[in-house]
Amino acid sequence: MESLIRQTVKPQEVVVADGSGGDSVAEVVADPMWPGHGIATVRIEVLPPNAVQQREEAIRLSRGNLLLLLDDDVELEAACLEELLTVLSGAPGVAAVVADFSNQAWARPTRAWRTYLSIVHGRTENQCQGRVLGPLLRFGYFDRPAAPAPMEWLGTGSTLLRRTAFDRSGGFSTFFLHRCAINEDVDLGIKISRVGQILLCPSARLAHFHAPSGRVSVQTAAEDDVYNRAFVLRRTLRRTAPAALCLVALFVLIESCSNLLGAAKRRTWQGVWAPCHGRLRGLFRASFARSMWTSTLDSGREK
Repeated sequence: MESLIRQTVKPQEVVVADGSGGDSVAEVVADPMWPGHGIATVRIEVLPPNAVQQREEAIRLSRGNLLLLLDDDVELEAACLEELLTVLSGAPGVAAVVADFSNQAWARPTRAWRTYLSIVHGRTENQCQGRVLGPLLRFGYFDRPAAPAPMEWLGTGSTLLRRTAFDRSGGFSTFFLHRCAINEDVDLGIKISRVGQILLCPSARLAHFHAPSGRVSVQTAAEDDVYNRAFVLRRTLRRTAPAALCLVALFVLIESCSNLLGAAKRRTWQGVWAPCHGRLRGLFRASFARSMWTSTLDSGREK
């Protein structure tokens, strides 16, 4: 919130979707500091916490034609919003612009995934930048581009988006597990990319601090990751059920083998079982989900 009032171009309003169940967020939002800097603030409570429902409620209550999607653990550099606006307003065909990170690098594929990308997709690591490939592998830019560059997905904690593009895309899907906090952003990005281009803006920077509060366990996160990944492949990318499940099974195999090899190299098995178990639960759950096998497909929104 404080980084928003330091922007060279300030947002007109901030809608906070609060899933904390406490009073501390309400106290922050009610601070007279925000209207004193020209920003109207609105707080809505969404319980139990659910990333998709919180974001949808916030978007529904917002009044602007542009939506700045942020998480509560990011801090924007002073020119971040201005840089995003410059890129978005300069190209009518652009539906969304994603900010880059100032305190972390995009994760590179492991050796196992580099081998997969080379053999199956015929791509080198650098040729995968900004892409969504195979079992929903999404990549950022390992080498920061000098100018805005195309992306096939977006992050819901760092994106400026046209409301018309959000509405035309159908919005968020509703098939996600638990708190809907894993892969819901890449799913939305795939849907947005069908109605307009997504760009990464390297000059728009923000820091991401990965606040741990409110997160699910490692096992649950791994289960959600696999289940949600399967349904994005099935419902949004319109793969057949067998194809979606085979791709996700491949993901489970390679990720789990990487965990086991890493543990053997470190000579400790601590922390290995939880993600492996969670992935297997997610694969089992997706395989026996009735909606995985239904023949009616849409853009990703469950009926």
